[in-house]
Amino acid sequence: MEYIDAKTIVTNGGSDNNYLQTEYVMNIYRGCNHGCIYCYARSNYYEKTDSFDNIRAKKNALQIIRNDLRRKAKPGVVLTGGVSDPYNPMEMEHKLTQNALELINAFGFGICIITKSDLVTRDTDVLMDIKNHSPASVNFSITCSTDDMCSKIEPLTSSTSDRFKAIEHLSKNGIITGVLIDPVIPHITDTKENVQALVKKAKHHGAEYAYISTLVTMADVQRDYFYQEAEKYYHGISDKYKQRYKNYYRCHSPHGKKLWEVFVETCEKEGLMYDMQAANRMIRQGYEELTLWNILD
Repeated sequence: MEYIDAKTIVTNGGSDNNYLQTEYVMNIYRGCNHGCIYCYARSNYYEKTDSFDNIRAKKNALQIIRNDLRRKAKPGVVLTGGVSDPYNPMEMEHKLTQNALELINAFGFGICIITKSDLVTRDTDVLMDIKNHSPASVNFSITCSTDDMCSKIEPLTSSTSDRFKAIEHLSKNGIITGVLIDPVIPHITDTKENVQALVKKAKHHGAEYAYISTLVTMADVQRDYFYQEAEKYYHGISDKYKQRYKNYYRCHSPHGKKLWEVFVETCEKEGLMYDMQAANRMIRQGYEELTLWNILD
């Protein structure tokens, strides 16, 4: 595996509580070979490389992460997987994410994982240890309700069914899980049936909450790659995008409003949380209680 230089890996910054609330961000790997045809991280804004499918790791990553965590003024939740999936195929051999989780555990930080891989179940034990003192959640990005559609849109990821099995495994072991229906791809996955099926499967397999984004972003080389790959299975789709979206960055589904209504209705019917502010409070509730007890002690 190729290595690249890095001065720091665990950096300040997260997102507001309308998405996944975190204090820090960690990306150990660069690039991804899941082959998702819509991936925003393929754009020049993130990678600035023509070899996005070539996974590289940051040199001396574990020592850097140890030093980063040691220097933080206070512990918090670390988000990993926002740009490059921490559970890519290289992780099976190199175990950088697994070892990073052990460091996060040792230094008393929390973890918020975004992934498309069922490999995360390998690290169930350390996630359970983290949950004893800090928030721990695993969020599966799942855009397709069937394995057949998944094989076209996300050809080298864990299948949709395998990701839902991973949710079930983690949930049964007490790890909070969520489903991110993100992105919704106009003219491909933006159907009522797809959204309903994803919500129902999320609830059935033990997810605590779901999130939906009824758009997909398109930029520079990312757009070109999407057109090239999508045409293989959805002939004429590039013309539809060019006509409707031109060079827009945010490509909203023409059915966005209706899909949101379907999403909310199905979540409420299934008893699945969809308010991310409420989901974040639920994820962090135990942490706030533990922090209070530590102060009192």
